[in-house]
Amino acid sequence: MNIIGYVRKNTADFGQAPLNEVDSLVFAELAYMSFARAQCSLPNKTLGELCQDIDKLLAGTLSVLHKHNVQLLKAISASPRFAPVKVGFFRQRNCDAKEQRFAAVTFMLCDGAYHIAFRGTGVSLVGWRENLKMSLLDVIPTQRIALAYLEEVLSRLEGSFTVGGLSKGGNLSVFSATFARSDLQQRIAAVYNHDGPGFNFNIFEDERYQRIAQRVRKTVPHDSIVGMLLTASQVYEVVDSTNLSIAQHDPFSWVVRDMTSFKKLPKTTHGSRATDTALSEWIASMDMPTRRRFVNAVFAIVHGSGATEVGDFLYRPLQKIRLMRKAFDALPDGDKQLISHGGKQLLSRWFGEIFAFARRRAPHRE
Repeated sequence: MNIIGYVRKNTADFGQAPLNEVDSLVFAELAYMSFARAQCSLPNKTLGELCQDIDKLLAGTLSVLHKHNVQLLKAISASPRFAPVKVGFFRQRNCDAKEQRFAAVTFMLCDGAYHIAFRGTGVSLVGWRENLKMSLLDVIPTQRIALAYLEEVLSRLEGSFTVGGLSKGGNLSVFSATFARSDLQQRIAAVYNHDGPGFNFNIFEDERYQRIAQRVRKTVPHDSIVGMLLTASQVYEVVDSTNLSIAQHDPFSWVVRDMTSFKKLPKTTHGSRATDTALSEWIASMDMPTRRRFVNAVFAIVHGSGATEVGDFLYRPLQKIRLMRKAFDALPDGDKQLISHGGKQLLSRWFGEIFAFARRRAPHRE
């Protein structure tokens, strides 16, 4: 079963059965919803009440996940476990000029137990560009906003906390929990990072991370790409998925084993490890000015398509490709060469990793 089936089957309230990794993924997906009625207020509205207006909650979410999100919200509205959960402190900050996309929400699970969920990338291309900035900067503005949000909420509420998110939301969870004030950090029982990218610096050697390291739970699907990017955690569990490749980033594809955990696999696929190695080496081969030029050139091509959201590429894709080709032709010669050379270099590294694996697997002959 997936997280929808889990919500339907798990009838124990959070007082009886504390939050687990599957619950955290459910709340990570809920962080993509628009909880406008819970904005900047203490947790008071319940999920059951808010789910009475599903269309409003789904405004601005990924269209490709619309059907699954509708099913999830309907299951939550009838769930003895999730419907009584109270919602508050919904914050959303979108600024195209500063290339920022941030949202977070706090859930009151039961008396004295709270869960903070940070939103992942979402549908906007601005958000995807912000993700790429993680390869350019040690700290991006959204990470600082997440830290301020976590410290504010923990300062205003008494009790224990868990923190989590999917994709960029997982990254924000780890960052905010790591750099929170020590007295607040002590109140964080667990941090759930679901397939979140790493950092442009080695956060794992920082003594502040070491204080919370045993409470961090990272999960990635077996074909993970996003969750293996940059300096990713060396400690993670691998989750089975019903999808392939990058589509495994879809949380509805993760296989739930029972009422407390996902179905686990011994390791990621070689394709995932090859992609991780190729991307890491490729990024490391470029100095910061070159990385910056590359990112700017890529997004000049993307914006040339006229798309503003990921879903826009599903409509008239051939027209989008033609416009992107035109935008590429309009680039300065140096940027065109950088894109072409960079793409070939990345493919060469990736195929090199794949062939190296094939040679290691081939029977040894004398």
